[in-house]
Amino acid sequence: MKALIVDDVEMNRELLAFFLEGQAAVVCAESGEAALKLVEDALGTEKYFDLICMDIFMPGMDGHETLKKIREKEAEHGGARATVFMVTGSSSPDDMFDALTQGGCDDYLTKPLMQQTFSDLLVKHGLR
Repeated sequence: MKALIVDDVEMNRELLAFFLEGQAAVVCAESGEAALKLVEDALGTEKYFDLICMDIFMPGMDGHETLKKIREKEAEHGGARATVFMVTGSSSPDDMFDALTQGGCDDYLTKPLMQQTFSDLLVKHGLR
């Protein structure tokens, strides 16, 4: 499995990378813009991302906008579609609704993260 972790806080990226240790080749980005570039580079290759974990609140392009652009790029390339978990400190029903119904994410996690909860989602989505 190949995973992309997108969060502007290094400690959050490191925690998710730790959760995926031994299960995935992990690539990290600290902004939506950097994530979009990584996705564009990986699309059309045999090494596209199986999983993207993305924070909502980031400077510049936020997670909602980044995910929308990622889904547009995936559609342009016809077929590749990563499983996306929004991983955020927001438990706002509006953010959750937007991410799950309009944003194209597959699941939603609130911080602080628990390893078991994260592992359960990997199983639920057939990534483990």
